[in-house]
Formats: sequence, structure tokens, C-alpha cells
Amino acid sequence: MSRNGSGVYSLPAGNPVVTGTSISSTWSNTTLSDIATALTGSVASDGQTPMTGNLDMNSRKIVLLANGTVATDAINFGQLTTAFTNPTFSGTGFMLIPKGTTAERPVSPVDGEMRYNTDTSQFEGYQGGAWGQLGGGATGGGGDEVFVENARTVTTNYTLSTGKSAESVGPITINSGIVVTIPSDERWVIL
Repeated sequence: MSRNGSGVYSLPAGNPVVTGTSISSTWSNTTLSDIATALTGSVASDGQTPMTGNLDMNSRKIVLLANGTVATDAINFGQLTTAFTNPTFSGTGFMLIPKGTTAERPVSPVDGEMRYNTDTSQFEGYQGGAWGQLGGGATGGGGDEVFVENARTVTTNYTLSTGKSAESVGPITINSGIVVTIPSDERWVIL
């Protein structure tokens, strides 16, 4: 019989043996074979038995897990949180960061958040109460860094950051119903 679907082991029929019962080889071999099958399907505490199926934890935790040291080891929560405190990436692949439209920006952003804006096709970061473009700067052919490009239509309300001025090359069109707010003592220069 071995174990049922819940992991409970039950002896095969004819067990337990009652006093005065003759024990035959048929009974003994059947019982011992069943016990051997159940033990073979068990996980040895010394680690010599590899798993042959998924380990259903039934909403329980694995506790006192040692630190993983090779790629095929599990990692514990402490290793995971340490890895994301000051992550270092190596290799020549990529890191995929969150992306979405302007309307999908976080509702309550905090300084330091970064994402890719699919409306503007630009990387952006949040700092000092506003989202702003990351990177970019001058570009050009070959190694030239001569050109700084900007769009010429404002499609979303925008407020310049306090203590900051801005410049754009125009002509600039501000769509109907859109407001660009320039704090006092700041300037937006359109060339």
C-alpha cells in the first residue's frame, strides 16, 4: 500500500499480526516489500536520496537553510535581501527595468525610482517631486557629441522643478488644455 496521497503510510492487509497467528513467508515478504517501497520513497535525513518529485511544503517554511554557494543551490532570505541592497551586475547581457506609459507611473513615487517610459521612449527617474529624463545628452555620428534633441510638442502637464530652469529649441507647441508651470524666479528659454 505504501503512502496515500497525503503521505500517510499504512501497513498492507493482514497487519498487524495478532497473537497466535502463524507467520508465513507470503505474509512476511508482502509486508516487508511494502515497507521497503515506502522507505525507498522517503527522503533520507542524511541527504543521500535525491528528490524525484516536487516537494509540497503545504504553506510551511524551510527553516535554517544554509547559504547557497553554487548556481544549483537554493538561497535563503538573508542572501536575497543582501543581493538587492547594493547589487552588482557583471556580464555582457542586459538588465530589464520596469516600463510603462506616463499614465502607468507609480501613484506615490519616491526619490530614486527609475523606469522606461513607453510614451516618450526615454528612461526616466523620480527626484524632488518630479519625473525627469535619465541619460541622453548630446549625440552625433561616430564619436561626435554635438546634438541635443528635444520634442517640439508638449502633450502632458509639466512643472519645472523648484531651483531649476529649462531650455528647448522650438518652435514649441503646447497642446490644448495642457499647462506648463514655471515656478517664480525660474526660466524656460525657447531658442
